[in-house]
Amino acid sequence: MQRQAQKIFLITKKTFLWLPLLLFTQNIFATGDSSIVKSNIKRADYYIDDFQQKIDLFDDKADGKIDLDDSALSVYAGKVYFKLIDSIQRLVESPKFNEIKRKPVRETVYLQLRRVNNRTIYNVKRFDNFFRFVLGELNAIHQHKLCNYLSCNIQQSFNTLGIFKNESCADSFLIFASQYRPDLVFINYDTYASQNYSLHVLEEAAKIAPVKVKRYFNPKDEIFKALQQSNDTAVKIILEIKEKFSRKSNAFTLLDDIVTGKLTKEKADAIGNNPQKYLITMLNIRAKKNPLAAHSLEDELNIYALKFVRVLNDLHNEKDAVRFASIEDFSAQELYTLMVYSEEEIFTSTFNGLFNRMMVKMGDQSGFDFLKSLGDNKFRTFIKMSAGFGKLGEFLSSMSQLHQQMLMVKFASGLEQYNDLSQAVEVADAFGSITDSLVLRILRGTIKYEYIRLNSKNDFHGMALYGLFSNLFVERNLSNENWFFSVSQQYTLPAFDRIKSSKLFSNDSVNRWLIYFYDDEDGDASFTAFKKTFTDSNWAVVDSNIYIIIKSKKGRDVNIYANKPKNEYDGQARLEKIFADNFYEPNVLVHRGHSYYASKTIEKIKDNTQIFVLGSCGGYHSISSIIEKSSEASIISSKQIGTMFVNNPMLKLMAEYINRGEDVEWQKLWDDLQVNLKGNPKAYERFLDYIPPHKNLGAIFIKTYNRMIEQEN
Repeated sequence: MQRQAQKIFLITKKTFLWLPLLLFTQNIFATGDSSIVKSNIKRADYYIDDFQQKIDLFDDKADGKIDLDDSALSVYAGKVYFKLIDSIQRLVESPKFNEIKRKPVRETVYLQLRRVNNRTIYNVKRFDNFFRFVLGELNAIHQHKLCNYLSCNIQQSFNTLGIFKNESCADSFLIFASQYRPDLVFINYDTYASQNYSLHVLEEAAKIAPVKVKRYFNPKDEIFKALQQSNDTAVKIILEIKEKFSRKSNAFTLLDDIVTGKLTKEKADAIGNNPQKYLITMLNIRAKKNPLAAHSLEDELNIYALKFVRVLNDLHNEKDAVRFASIEDFSAQELYTLMVYSEEEIFTSTFNGLFNRMMVKMGDQSGFDFLKSLGDNKFRTFIKMSAGFGKLGEFLSSMSQLHQQMLMVKFASGLEQYNDLSQAVEVADAFGSITDSLVLRILRGTIKYEYIRLNSKNDFHGMALYGLFSNLFVERNLSNENWFFSVSQQYTLPAFDRIKSSKLFSNDSVNRWLIYFYDDEDGDASFTAFKKTFTDSNWAVVDSNIYIIIKSKKGRDVNIYANKPKNEYDGQARLEKIFADNFYEPNVLVHRGHSYYASKTIEKIKDNTQIFVLGSCGGYHSISSIIEKSSEASIISSKQIGTMFVNNPMLKLMAEYINRGEDVEWQKLWDDLQVNLKGNPKAYERFLDYIPPHKNLGAIFIKTYNRMIEQEN
């Protein structure tokens, strides 16, 4: 804990480097000061205190404060590095925990503190999130609510695996996490490999995500060695597929049909080489309840649905007879699958064409029974898309009024049971497009009922979820009930309508952008047009062989880094090295490429990234993964086609706002952009599909919910 240093180590900002614990301990004992030795023997966590003292001396003053050249940030840092750490120490050293449980907590806190250095000390938010999670985790252990707590933030949980790996619910959580992030279960295997449940976890994770686990099938890999000891039938089949057909086989995804005897391994491998048969087989398996390889099925269905939909998109100028020829023999279920698994890229005309053909292929079957035949797979996505494309009324008319009511009640019910907020966001997004008074009345009644139900169970998370939904009815004046108004006052949706100028500059008063271009068919034209946008007198373009830097000549310092698309790999790597070597983090991050590259750019988000622009098609649907990386990021994206004719003038306007030192007010920027684009009808049409941060209901919903949960913990 923060206390007066018994031995002062003079450390300046230039020499703010940590020594390994062993060396530090040796130095202490070398002093011969028996009082220090005695103190260290008494306190098992003395090395945490010592690192707090080192952090205190960052500004050369041992005063329990840190001067980070920003008063608000300095106060925040003091609370995190001193008070929050002290709170963790007090709790873990209390009688609530025995020594066996204390040791991994101390080690985890210590190892995280060692990451605080002269570069990372400014990233207070990152450390705040981590240490608050640890504190919440300790409380959850004491209250016997650990599994529920870990499930609310899977990624952060894996950062504290050392703390909970010995807890009774560790295996249950890891198996649960396999459904959403099997990659983390495999990557962190070394941490829990010595536990008696490790093989069982690997078996279950492999059955959920065989396509992910096959990457570890190398003779020297510990995961592969462990699975070879398994007696589980499905795991043995996975290993046999690898031996017989190599890791390239698509038979891994069809595991459920192989295990149940519907397919031989040979037949499954052959089907995997035929795109349409593969899609149909996956669809039939996915309609089952809890099929084997569920995670791999989801990934593969996304990939293969997009293969078909991209062809339809590319033929948008052709007559329907030509455009839709490749899918004319698809069943209603297959057409549905193409729609719901291509949400990020499907054109309006493509959706309408597929929807119309689906309705014809359904024949006399009601929409309610149709969804049931699909196991209700992604039915919330379908309802949201149908509402957004103006087709929900037509679909609902295919079923009785009773079934309409049952479907919409199911649509808005039970959202608290899901690990992430994706299902809740589907409902929130659909709400903005629904105009039918009957449907809205059903949704209103459902949300009220669910809130009351969860309140009776004292389910804080569920109440927060449905409490936020109450705002939707109040904002659109769709309820004159006092109940909705009073509940909405407890769960207010903030505006998120601007970013303060001060947040957009790093500690050296420079605003830095990092723009990723990709070597796709539009890359060169997009890059050339972008570069041309900044040719006026206020900007200078420094052209390197594989990247450019655009710098402001007057006003506030704005530096925009962008790789050349033909140098996708070398250019991006060079820029990342520049940022790493100079301890830069992008204040603004921009993705300029097709949607299938978006995940690569999203991985580059840092804690201090304030604005993230997804210039790709359907970028709107990636918001949850963006917020997971940076909880404060303002997200600009499109529901449909991203285009350079919108992206370039938008980025230029944003750069000019920042250069003038103005707060970025999203409505003002959007109004200015609208004026600029009205003279270009095609660009303006695409602009209408772009979603500014203050209108991004899904992002606002997730951010607000996460804040409420953080405050509760």
